[in-house]
Amino acid sequence: MGDPGSDLQAVFQVFQAGDVPGMSSEELAGRISVTLARSVQRLTPPALSTGSPDVDSACLCLTLIGKMIAGLASDSLQQDAKALYEDALRKLFGPAELMSELRRLLTCRDRLLSHLTAKCVSSFVIYDVCRCGDVDPVWAAACAEAFQAPAPGCTLDTCLWSLTEVIKGVLRGDCANKREILRKLLVGFEADLTSLYSKMLLQDKLEPWQTAESLTDLSVTVSTFMDLLEALSASRLRYGVCSSVQRLMFLHTSALLSLTDSSLEYFVKKRMLLLMKRTVVQRPGEDWALGERHAALQGDEFLTGDMRALADAVLQAVGNGWLRRVWVKPQPSFFGGNRERFPDDEGKDAVMLRAVSLILIRSLQVRTQHAHTEGAEHVVDVQQYLQELLAFLQERVAPFKGETHNCSWILTVFSEQDDDIMESAKTLTTLYLYQRGLSSSALQACSWGCNPHCHFILLLRSLSFDHTVLLDFLISAETCFLEYCVLYLKLLRDNWQDFCDSCCRIEDTERTSESSRRVTSIHPQPLASEASLEATPRTSSQAQTAQESRTSQRDSAACSRPRLVDYGSSEESEEEEKGSVLNLQTVGGTEELEADSESRREGVDLVERAGAGSADSLVGKVRSCLTELKAVLTKLHSRGLFPYNPTSLLKLLMAVEAKAGL
Repeated sequence: MGDPGSDLQAVFQVFQAGDVPGMSSEELAGRISVTLARSVQRLTPPALSTGSPDVDSACLCLTLIGKMIAGLASDSLQQDAKALYEDALRKLFGPAELMSELRRLLTCRDRLLSHLTAKCVSSFVIYDVCRCGDVDPVWAAACAEAFQAPAPGCTLDTCLWSLTEVIKGVLRGDCANKREILRKLLVGFEADLTSLYSKMLLQDKLEPWQTAESLTDLSVTVSTFMDLLEALSASRLRYGVCSSVQRLMFLHTSALLSLTDSSLEYFVKKRMLLLMKRTVVQRPGEDWALGERHAALQGDEFLTGDMRALADAVLQAVGNGWLRRVWVKPQPSFFGGNRERFPDDEGKDAVMLRAVSLILIRSLQVRTQHAHTEGAEHVVDVQQYLQELLAFLQERVAPFKGETHNCSWILTVFSEQDDDIMESAKTLTTLYLYQRGLSSSALQACSWGCNPHCHFILLLRSLSFDHTVLLDFLISAETCFLEYCVLYLKLLRDNWQDFCDSCCRIEDTERTSESSRRVTSIHPQPLASEASLEATPRTSSQAQTAQESRTSQRDSAACSRPRLVDYGSSEESEEEEKGSVLNLQTVGGTEELEADSESRREGVDLVERAGAGSADSLVGKVRSCLTELKAVLTKLHSRGLFPYNPTSLLKLLMAVEAKAGL
């Protein structure tokens, strides 16, 4: 036998060509084992330089092992190649005790070699646990030892990454009994991860960790731990696997939120907020291509209570001024870097703003869902919290400072992310219905940015009232637009006049704002009386001309989309929507939205015009858009071309059309 390293170079070239090495499985395993053992011996203790022959040999071995595992996992190999690789892996991780050698490389100070080792090890653990259901004991012991580390470091980061990758691999993989495998996988790490959570996140125990050589090292470790928490949350919310370590972030949410006050770097705080956002909207792991959510979550008896605990912690933090302590960069991040300067209308880190907004409004929704069962002392003041959110946005978002309508915040914050804007619109509609059910007088929903009519109008206008975009949303499985659409159409059906009032208010507000801007540009320093006089609303025909000019300049929003509900028959869908609509029939049609007294002296004329639904008014454009949507839905359904039964949706659209005709 020649030099094993040279032989492996030839084997690697055969792999690259997609051919099968011309050797037995025993010979292949022997060459890999000898080469790797020799490299490990020379690299331990690690006084190495990247690019040394031993590092290169070790990387070559790890790459070959990874290629064999990937080939077996993909089921793309011919039968002879599959048998060869399976037998070679059995010999490597059996008699050759390769995992023990790899465990030594996991602690290597060379981060590239350490990470490549973790990738190889994780691939084998995923393959092995999905094939036989057992967790490799050597790998598990190495991770458990690393989790007991007294301070952050490369080994801890590597093992955190490896466990996260294994959980993600099981979630993605095609293996039977995923719930059992995940449960078995996590049970051995509960004590160590619980201790690690305490050391890393609880403020009274974080101080010793802050003596790390570099704050960046600690920030990297905490961020990697956030990835693991998201994987734990995904396994819980997708497969109902619930262990004590998976409940930590729900029961100790305040520890996560307190990271905004820590000295950790900005990207860690951003990662924490993304974790919280994905958890409260129940979409953890949405970037990991995990496939469909598992249907059976009955096994998690603690989930409802834990979600309430998380929501309570968020609302308590907001009540204690948490929003005022959340720092948001005045510019977006680009692949880890930032541009030095931004135009005034781009000054926002939208990822952070979306995360903070959704965390708060979804926590409010969770809390209000249970408020009616807990008595009057547990009533939630939605208006107070949303006013806090508006103050937060007005202080930190440059484009929002020029807006004249508070309800426009939803587009300012969410316009770049379709799944989030639909989620927020649906959530805010339920919050409006909850608050409306508590109020005995007309709601002033626009003052706290929670008028669902305004949200719907502004959304359609941002799409240029294009019904084909709405059709795309309804067909796509990437947003909750169907759920939102049904919820809002029921509100619109029972509160048509409120919708007309909202249209008039938006037109009136924008007409006044446009007039003020024109006065400012013509007379830079007018007297106070002159300014107020010249800002008086113009006639209806002038207002409509200006509105049309502005509306025609708006671009259609580019849209991506989360999950499509099974809409079934109309009777079934009515039952499904009962909880989310919050008993709409008891509150619909009995109260009016607030009227802006000073700017509504022409309101009666405007409402009459809106009620008539002239084609160039907002009412007319919305009505036309919904009518066109109903027509195309009817045509597709009659031909059997729509992907689900839209009968109930069509009934709602017809009911709205009937109201609009009045």
